[in-house]
Order: sequence, then structure tokens, then C-alpha cells
Amino acid sequence: MGFFDFLFPFKLGSKSISIDTERKIRNEWEKIGLLIKGTNPSQLRQALISADKTLDNALRDMVDGESMGERLKNSKDKFDKYTYGKIWEAHKMRNNLVHESGYEPPHYIIKEAIADLKDSLYKLGLKV
Repeated sequence: MGFFDFLFPFKLGSKSISIDTERKIRNEWEKIGLLIKGTNPSQLRQALISADKTLDNALRDMVDGESMGERLKNSKDKFDKYTYGKIWEAHKMRNNLVHESGYEPPHYIIKEAIADLKDSLYKLGLKV
């Protein structure tokens, strides 16, 4: 491990996740953990929206793209096929929660999507 690898341990390809972004993501996951434990369905929905945002923040540091969708497309080589598919499913669920009135997936499906997004951050080298 070189000197710069020690300072910037999350280097993937030519771009890496900044220390500031990593700190923000960890702080957000502390809040997500509290939301998941809540009993109100809106807390779980908010947890998914926040989890999606944390992955977007990491990808924003690593790949080009004007939107989360573009950044996901540009990050395909950063994930195995299964994980990549799960990320897209979680992101589409988030979009449906935000843009479709009355969209109410079961709580266990939302929790699974949140876990998939957390797993994707682990696969990028972030410990949240």
C-alpha cells in the first residue's frame, strides 16, 4: 500500500470518495439506523430515500453523470451484476415513493432495498 493509498483508501479507478463525503455518508447512516427502528411507515420510506442519496453522494465523487440514473449507468463496472441489479431496483423503488402517490410497498421490501444500498456502499469500500 502506497502513501496515497493510505490517505485515500477508497480509490476506485481514477476517482475516489472524498473524506468529507465519507463522513457525511456515515453520519447519514446513523440517522437511517434510527429511522429503520421507528414504527411509523413514513420513517421507513424516508430511510430508503436517504440511503439512496448516500449512494448517490458516493457515486458523485467517483463517476460522471448529471443525475443518479446517469451515475448508476456509469458505475456498472464498480459492482457485480447481482449487486448492480439490486441497486437499480432500490433506486426505482425510491423514485416510485417520491413520484407516485399511493405507492406503498411492504415494509420488508423497503428494508431489503435499504440493506441492498448499504451493501453497495460496503462494496465501494465504505464501512457504514
